[in-house]
Amino acid sequence: MTFPRSLAAAVAAALLTAGCGTPSPRAYFSEPMGGKWRIAVIPPTNYTEDSTAPDRVAAVIASELPRIRPVEVVDPGVVEDVLSHEPWLLTDRIPPDLVDKLGEAMGANALLVGSVLANGYRQEAWGESVPEFAVSLRLLEVPGGKLIWSASHSRDGSDGETLFGIGRVSTLEQLVSLSLEEVLDTLPPVAEAGNTVTTAGSQGEKP
Repeated sequence: MTFPRSLAAAVAAALLTAGCGTPSPRAYFSEPMGGKWRIAVIPPTNYTEDSTAPDRVAAVIASELPRIRPVEVVDPGVVEDVLSHEPWLLTDRIPPDLVDKLGEAMGANALLVGSVLANGYRQEAWGESVPEFAVSLRLLEVPGGKLIWSASHSRDGSDGETLFGIGRVSTLEQLVSLSLEEVLDTLPPVAEAGNTVTTAGSQGEKP
């Protein structure tokens, strides 16, 4: 049995365009990061109903960061211990003096902070569940709290879906991992002192 040319063409087009409709992160940075960076990943402030979201998002970020950029990540256990002695709850709005205090206690020269804005499933009219995830992140220099980089990203499991469900992301875990990888890929390139940039970064766009 042979397929009509029109159907074959439609299938080919779907394969070629799968994922082309996915949104890109909005990110901004002013210049490459020079020197060696030791970054403390602070569990983001949670604006969703999922109480486990901050720790899971922070774990993915801490795992992905050294793979995407040549940086060192502070051990999550150290971050947890320091934060357990700090009553400040809105970690996406840390004042400069607290940035310095936390950075010194964690042995970090930058803090990665932010917020989880969406993390769950949307119920479609026909009963199917579609994962949704949205995050906003900032990298703050220690000392001083200078903004090095900021980015936001919102993804839906059906963003890149084309004909026959090609390009669809079906699980929240997969969507979170994919979204955070896309966000972190917009970090500034890192250059060690005296060397050229070691990792090309995606040029940011001011939100």
